[in-house]
Amino acid sequence: MEKDKESAHEKQKSGLWEFLRGVLKKLWGRNAPAREEEGQWEEEPDYPRENPYLHRMRDILEQVLECYEMTYRDFCPLLVDTDMPPESLLDEDQVQVMLEQISEDLNFLRIVTERPAYFADYIQRMYEDSGLVVQICSGGQEMSEHVNVVLDMEQKGDCPLKYVKEHMLYIPVYKRRWSSVENAGNLDISIPIGYNTMIVKGV
Repeated sequence: MEKDKESAHEKQKSGLWEFLRGVLKKLWGRNAPAREEEGQWEEEPDYPRENPYLHRMRDILEQVLECYEMTYRDFCPLLVDTDMPPESLLDEDQVQVMLEQISEDLNFLRIVTERPAYFADYIQRMYEDSGLVVQICSGGQEMSEHVNVVLDMEQKGDCPLKYVKEHMLYIPVYKRRWSSVENAGNLDISIPIGYNTMIVKGV
């Protein structure tokens, strides 16, 4: 009888926790903390994440480069492919959106990926249109010295940060939240660059 009471009590506690979690999720707009078996508390990541500014990436990058005294001709990005490709062919591939944004006038591009065949058509098109030879490599290879910006498209993977050098700008597209900031009546964008943030004027 006592065991039945304890079991019912545990179910009630569990149900209450799930209810509170649902309320917190609605309030925070993300998953509430999850409880581990040991009684520890750990924040659940909210994957897949979204970046509402992905379709404005070209304008944003031009402002970032200007701030760091680089022209677009100096822009030598290493793009780290997503670790969460679309589940359906009907879904928009966010890496493709990024590439379409940044491709014009590029003088250098290296892509870290485990799906090289996916980029075959893009590589061929870039070579035919502009003569650019897009480099493809796997995650374990040494980073080229030409790279000065790392565009990390991973959501929860481990971007090879050990290869990021002091002169490189590291821009996590999904791992850290991009947010809008109202500044003197204008809607600007706060974006993460490495461990810092930068305010970009509304575009």
